[in-house]
Amino acid sequence: MKPHRIAAILILAFLFGGSSAEVAVHAKRAIDRHRAAQEEGSAGELVAFEIHREDGELLARPRVIASPGRATQLLLRDPENPDQVHLSLRVETTREASGDLAVDYQLSMPREELVCRGRVSMTLGVEQKIDLGDRPLTATLFAIPVPSAAFDAYLQSERVAHTGAKSI
Repeated sequence: MKPHRIAAILILAFLFGGSSAEVAVHAKRAIDRHRAAQEEGSAGELVAFEIHREDGELLARPRVIASPGRATQLLLRDPENPDQVHLSLRVETTREASGDLAVDYQLSMPREELVCRGRVSMTLGVEQKIDLGDRPLTATLFAIPVPSAAFDAYLQSERVAHTGAKSI
């Protein structure tokens, strides 16, 4: 065989073989991304607060999905007076090596004259009481990974509670 013919065959083999290898690499990366998106907690954590008065009356239930290492902020405004803020919540989560979750929070409720901040280390799926200082209020914090079976169960229980409340 002539050298230029051998070179042409080798180049064509490399091009066709290389492109199929590239397709295989891209397919593997896409599969890995899909699997990572389905891993428990890949989107972050649902962080839910419940704030009650001393008599047990529920004042607020702010909930946010926070990505680890990124601050998330929630502002609840009065629908009739958008300049008036009912509640402001800023949350930043960090996953600890122990598997616990560190939650840095800043909570403000102007009507209740409540302004507090803190850091809580907690186990995912376990409610944690929060100290609101000398205020006659109580608060609990709850966090679960998103996505997860626990998150799906939480959403289902919220749906049942919501539809149950309408039918009463």
